[in-house]
Formats: sequence, structure tokens, C-alpha cells
Amino acid sequence: MLRNYFKIAWRNLVKNKLSSFINIVGLTLGISACMVILIFVRYESTFDSHHANADQTYRVVQHNTLPDQKTYWNTTAYPLAEALRNDFPEIDEVTQISGPVSRVFQVEDNFGNVKRFEESQVLFVDSYYPKTFDVKWLAGDSNSALSGINSVVLTAEIAKKFFGLEKGNYSSILGRTILLQSKDPLTVTGVVASPLGNTDYQYTILIPYEFFKINNEYFSTNWSGNYQGTTFVVLGDAKIKGPLEKKIAGWKKKYLNPQDDKRISYALQPLKEIHNETLYGNSPGGYIMPANILNTASMVALFILLIAIINFVNLLTAQSNSRSKEVGMRKVMGGGRFDLILQFIFENSLVIIGILALSVFVVRILLNFLNGNLSVIDLQLELGWSHVGVLLLIGGLTLALAAVYPALIVSAFKPIQALRNSIRFSGTNRFNLRKSLVTFQFAIVQLFIIAAIVLAMQMNHFKGMDPGFSSDAVIITETPEFEKLEVYRERLLGDTGVNKVAFGSGPPMAVDGFQLGTNYRLPEQPEEDVMAAEMKIADIHYLDFYDMELVAGRNFLGNKEAFDEFIVNETLLKSFGWNAEEAIGKRIQINEGQATIVGVVKDFNNNSLQYEISPCILLNWTYYQSNAFIKISDANHFSLGTIKNIWEQTFSNSVYDYNFLEDSMEKEYMVENLVFTGFWIFSILAISIGCLGLFGLMSFMISKKAKEIGIRKVLGATLFENLSLFTKEYIGLVALAFLIAAPLVYYFMNQWLEGFTYRIELSFWMFLSGGFVTLIIAILTCSFQSIKAALANPILALREE
Repeated sequence: MLRNYFKIAWRNLVKNKLSSFINIVGLTLGISACMVILIFVRYESTFDSHHANADQTYRVVQHNTLPDQKTYWNTTAYPLAEALRNDFPEIDEVTQISGPVSRVFQVEDNFGNVKRFEESQVLFVDSYYPKTFDVKWLAGDSNSALSGINSVVLTAEIAKKFFGLEKGNYSSILGRTILLQSKDPLTVTGVVASPLGNTDYQYTILIPYEFFKINNEYFSTNWSGNYQGTTFVVLGDAKIKGPLEKKIAGWKKKYLNPQDDKRISYALQPLKEIHNETLYGNSPGGYIMPANILNTASMVALFILLIAIINFVNLLTAQSNSRSKEVGMRKVMGGGRFDLILQFIFENSLVIIGILALSVFVVRILLNFLNGNLSVIDLQLELGWSHVGVLLLIGGLTLALAAVYPALIVSAFKPIQALRNSIRFSGTNRFNLRKSLVTFQFAIVQLFIIAAIVLAMQMNHFKGMDPGFSSDAVIITETPEFEKLEVYRERLLGDTGVNKVAFGSGPPMAVDGFQLGTNYRLPEQPEEDVMAAEMKIADIHYLDFYDMELVAGRNFLGNKEAFDEFIVNETLLKSFGWNAEEAIGKRIQINEGQATIVGVVKDFNNNSLQYEISPCILLNWTYYQSNAFIKISDANHFSLGTIKNIWEQTFSNSVYDYNFLEDSMEKEYMVENLVFTGFWIFSILAISIGCLGLFGLMSFMISKKAKEIGIRKVLGATLFENLSLFTKEYIGLVALAFLIAAPLVYYFMNQWLEGFTYRIELSFWMFLSGGFVTLIIAILTCSFQSIKAALANPILALREE
């Protein structure tokens, strides 16, 4: 019996080549896309969940309550960890990290050759870090490797890069010395495996936190600032979280001054929520993937799968009419309905199982492509055994909807009607199941199209906005030695390809997660009335370099070791109710000191466009001028090569690196660009799958109405009249689908746009455009086959079989 089922299944596939191809391709694409999205969602929603203590680990976050605002920070004061460890015995573990930061390392190989490497993922960690987080040790003692002040632990990848090691020979480099920043000797005490990709705090090199404390005494003892330190605690019992937070609220006054105690409060954020929670922003060196985006992605995956299944069901039920005589004969010969159901389920299941196997192959190809080409984030997606359950669930859903239902329909044919070939699926109902499924399919397609239009308009709005400064052809390099800045400037300006040079702490818009913060107030105001602002260090060329407009006052006259002048933005003036002219000559107090406002600069986007412009203070301070900004006339290889040569001549003990400001600004919209690109890709995929199904359905319907078309043509029906025979039905279904999709997409897109400070307003034309595009797609898909049938010779259709 099974052998006969195989034969019949194969013959039906071969007999209906076009519909079989459409079924296989459409369902394979649908299942593959669904699996890839779900794997991505699982990857992004399980960051740091692989650690043994993940369920008991919390990040200590800081809330700053100011008179006019409340801010949330994922970093805390450096002394906090040690104080918690000493004063709260109920906390199992406390660890603190700083970074990741970029550092230059000097290594001497076995032949005496000196090599320098710049690594951007250097993490300062204390000896409690390996007890809190899972670290796989390949060489060295986990209990003592990070206890020495001048120790260093390398990942296997860096060990091979620095010393050219073969895999497994890591113990041979223990005790070797490398130089940090060409001056501090560090001894290699361990080699570890690289952290997994779905870890927020990535590292390639671990250096003891004690080394950081000794070399950054001001930061490591300052309770008022939070800088770039992150504190984690491990609680043996989750029930003590609430009481512990209340206890910390009363305890902190032991270390904070009265003003900071009133301003600062601490909370515990579960480790597993860090990557998907937007309130505290992205961790240093990491990124946030909001939970609402992952939920939307899951819905997209489900919709694509449903479109593919609907196609499969529609084509199978439509084709079942061609097997009516077979059903009639089997029933007349004594075949029971249960036997017929088993046969058709078996046939459809064979096809679906084959499609599932093909989907596994396609998914692996797609995951490799994403891992290699999605450069905005470092993905390590893979199809593992943990995803088999999801695939089986998808397969079960597909089997239930696409195999069982058509089998029940076909097996229910009455023998007399089946043998007369007079089966009708619509009966007296003008709106049958097939139309319902097609309408649902059109609604999903329109939802995709309208949402894609809104996404495109929002991204164009982003890219079209004037940030308030010039970013064209700007290269940023580090300046590791402050005393050589003027030499570097003069050498750069000697190149004809360089137009302007400026120095400062960072560009006008905060990029790469770097932003200096401070508090400000009038000198006569009490300290508890402070407000938060961004602080930027800028030399006398900074405003001219970025074409920033002064609306009042003047530029800096020079930089000083003890700053005495401020330039502020217009937003800061709102705090005191001043206009630009009134602000000139006023003195304000910040954390770092007091100075006079000498200029007011027109507001510029000092934050990425997801956020509002915040108060900003520019200082004429020589401290922290860590970046050089170079405007070039043309980004050609000659200018870039010359800049590199000049930099290496000036800063010979460091490693050259550069980036374009526009590239760094683009990274600030990494998640938005990823959502935009992904949604467009999957919108096109959903439309393609829908068109495949509609094309197959029309092919089958036209083949069944070939004689009707021939008779109508002989009786004088025009091409348009024959064409409308098939298209008018789908025009009505598209209109009904629009009424379903429009309110849904309005709600979801409005929710998404609320996350942006600078957003577009939803317009009715966006919805009409989506509906019109869907209508055109449906008509074109139907027309291709309809025109072919209408132009065919009616004699061929009317002749007897």
C-alpha cells in the first residue's frame, strides 16, 4: 500500500509540474524565512543567558533625579562595588568592570621583532569577574590569573595574533611580557576562549581592575560621577532583590554627599533584561535590541509562514477537483473515506517533509550569509539542535493546515458528483473559505507594504534632517600625545588634500557610545538645583571646522589648562529663561569648575535623532582633546595615505586608526537601519510568496474555465471582458483586505513612531499607496495568465476530449 501511495504522490507531482513547483518553492521560502527570523529573535533575546548565574545576576543601575528631569544610567561610580561587597554580606558576589576601551599593545616575537597592535575590546575586570560570569580557561589558573596588578589575560584569538601560536599551545606564552601603551609591562597569566556572540560585554583582553584604579585615581575614588564603570551583583535568592534595593536607598548616604544622596538612587536590573531594555541605553561597546522590535519580528515570521501555508492549502484544494474521478472510482469500488484521508495525508505529508528538509538547507545558507554580510552587528547565528523543536512545531502546524484539511475536503466528495466531474467548492456561499484565505493573504501583504512605506519615509526624514553642523568628508583620528597636537596640525595642513583641522573630545553628535556628562547651575544656586548637560572640549578651530553658527558672543580666544570660558547651546539657555544676548557674560558652575559664557551656538543635534537636543557646554580646556578632526577635499587614496604617514611620523609609539564621521553617525541608527532593511527584504519575500500562490491559483482556475472562455470569445466577448471575468473578484478582495489591514498597520506604526523625537506624521496617502500597490500586484499577477487564456484559439478549448 505504501508503495502505491509513493507512486501516486510522485505521478501527481510530475503531472502538475507548475503547481508543484509553486507549492514547493513558496512553502520552502516561507518556512526558511520564518526559521531565520525566529533564530535571530532567539539569539537577540537570550543575551548573557548562558552564564550559570544568569538568573541570579543583576546590573546595578543609577537614577539621577534633577529639578527638571530624571536620567537613567547603566554605569555607576567606581567605588560602589567595593562598598557593596564590604557592607552587604547577603550579596553572594559583587564584581565591577570598566570598558571596553581601546588600547595599544607592544609585543616582541621570538626573533626580537617589535610589533604593535591596537585592540578596541580591552576590559578591566576584578578577580571576582570569573566567579560571576562563565569564562572558559584554556591556560592559566582562574583563581589567581587576575589577582596581580600587572597581569593580563588574552583570548585565544589575540594570543595567536600576538604570538603566532598554534591551537592548543597556549601554556607556552604564560609568563611572556607585553607593553601597554608602550610603557606599562604586563605579564600574560592566562588564555581564555572568546565570549559568545550574544554577550553584551565583549572582550579580547582582560586586565585587572586594580591596574585601572592605580592609574585612574580620580575616577576610581569619585562617588559623584559614573563614567564607564559597570557593577554586577549575584543574589542567591531573588526574593531579597526588593528589600535589598530599599536597604541600599538608606545606606548610600554613608558614602555620598548630601546633594548626591538626594540626586542619586540605585536599582537592580536583571542581567537577562539588559540587552532588550531601552530605558538605560546600550552598555559600553554594546547595542540594544528593543523587545518590541523582536516581538514585531516574531509576528512578521508568523505572517510569512501563514501566507506560504495559505498558498499551499489554496492550491491543493483547487487541484483536488482534478482528482474527483479518482475519488469517485475508489469509493464505488468500496474504498472508505478513512482510507482516502490516509492516502491524501500521506501524499501531502511526503511533500511537506521534503520541503522541511529543503528548508534546513536553505536556512543554513541564509544564516551563513547573514553572519558574513550583516556588518552592523557581529552575529553568530547558527542552526542548532535547540531549533529542531521550533522546526518540528512549524512542520506540525503546516501538516495540520496544509495536509489534513485538503485531505478531508477531497475525501468528502460524493461518488456520483465526482464521476460526473461536477464538484463545486463555492456552493451557494458567495464568500467561501478559499476567498477568506486569499483575503487574509492580501491583508498581510498590504500590512507589509504600508509598513514598509512608513519605514522608508521615517528613514528618509532622518537622513534629510540638518544636524546643525557639517559632517562631509571628515576623518577622525586619535591624538595619543597632547604635546604634539600643533606639530600634527601643521603637518596635516601642509598637505594640499587637507582643508581644515580641529581638536576636541568628540564630534558635535555623540558617536560610538562616547559622551562626557556634567551638571550645571548658577554659582548662587544651591547644589541640589543642578541640571544635567553634555560637556565637549573644543579648540579655537572647532566651530569653524563644523560650520557651527554663533548666534551671540564670540569664539574661544585660546585653550587653557584651567578653562575660563564657555560656549553654550540655545537649549541650555531655556533653563534660566535667557535669550542669547542676555547669556553673554553670565557665569555658570559645572562639576569641573566655574567660567564665563562668551558665546551661544545655534542648536545642533548633539544626540542621535532618536533623542532630543540636550543642554551642551563647550570648554576651552586642553584636557581630553583626544581626537583630531580632519576635513579633506577628496577621499582619495593619496590623501588618506598621506594622513596615515603624517600620523605615524608624529605618534610613532602608537597604532594608526581612523574613521569617517559619517560612518560613525550612521552606526547610531544601526538598529533602525537593520529594522528598515529587514522589513523591506521580508516585505518583498511576502509579496513574492503571495504572487506565487495567486499565479498558481489563477493557472488552475483558467485551465478549468478554458471552455467557458472559448464560448465567450466565440460569442463576441472582448479581451477586456474575458480579463474582467477573473480580475473583478480579486479587486473586491483587495478592497476588503485594505479595510482589515489599514487600522492594524496604523496602530502598530504609530506605536513604533512614538519612540522617535523627530518623527513623521502618518498620512492617508501612505495607506492608499499600499492598497493601490497591492491592487496593481494582484491585477498583474492575474492578468498574465488571463490574457494568455483570452488570446488562445477558442477551437482548442472547445474541441471534445
